[in-house]
Amino acid sequence: MRSKIRELVKERASRHSTELMRLAKVPLRLTPLWVEAIGAGAFISTVVEKHPRFRARLAELEDKAFLFEAKDIGKRFYLHVKGGEIRVVPHMAKEPDVVMRGEVEVLVSLLLGKVDPDTVFFSRKLEINGDTSAAILFKNLLASL
Repeated sequence: MRSKIRELVKERASRHSTELMRLAKVPLRLTPLWVEAIGAGAFISTVVEKHPRFRARLAELEDKAFLFEAKDIGKRFYLHVKGGEIRVVPHMAKEPDVVMRGEVEVLVSLLLGKVDPDTVFFSRKLEINGDTSAAILFKNLLASL
């Protein structure tokens, strides 16, 4: 009985999450990049704070820049790892070491550790270009969430 209840709750949560992401696309398209960068920075800071091992392993990606492009809403932001911190910025003079492109739902799920990076990559929901070793290190960090 408990397993059926858990399955039902998980199914409904997944459905609500998908619906929430669908509804969020319109406001995200209209939000200025600098506001998004602040929101994404706060979101990522929360994830890092909840996972101390994640922060400890950031040194492996020192001075790496990751560009995330949400193709479905026409937005992009950079994650720059520097000094054990992840900075989220809307623009960057430095060329990104890794570029990840996909729908906003895939990118958010990836950063939350809710989807397997290999699965979304091989299903062509996520496109990755650039420094393969940095991308693999980042993937392994996300997998540790």
